Amino acid sequence: MNAAGAAGTGAVGESLRPVRDALLGRARADAAAQHADAARSCSRTLADARAEAGRILEEARSTGRADAARRNAAEAAHVRRAAHALLLAAQREIHDELGRRVAETLRAELDAGRLGPALAARAAAALGPDARVEPATGGGFTAHLDSRCVDCSVESLTRHAMSSAERIEEVWR
Repeated sequence: MNAAGAAGTGAVGESLRPVRDALLGRARADAAAQHADAARSCSRTLADARAEAGRILEEARSTGRADAARRNAAEAAHVRRAAHALLLAAQREIHDELGRRVAETLRAELDAGRLGPALAARAAAALGPDARVEPATGGGFTAHLDSRCVDCSVESLTRHAMSSAERIEEVWR
């Protein structure tokens, strides 16, 4: 380039300075606007992501609480069933022991001679004077007349005592 061209370029360059400054200013404004838009978009996306994370976390907590409640209810039901089974076993054991003691007491009274005559008389009286009274296996007496039978054995009396004892279930309440 020659000196005249360089001088012209300098003059042209100076005359285009306002256009160049305006274009540069507009480019900077556009860049700033795009940056602001991107920042707002990023902020919205971040806020949405945080809100979604909060919803997911709350849903997970809620699901966890519901799962824990179901597990706790199932465990509580299992514990109640196990406790009830233990209670029933203890009640059965006590009932059986009471039955054994009743039978032992009846046998002791029979062995001492205090109960035998009364049981034999009771069995005979139930069927009348023609009844045949016999000793029962395990203690006590049975009376027979024709097809009828009165059982005053220790086993029968114990069973009767256990079943007619003022609703023995009330003992457990």
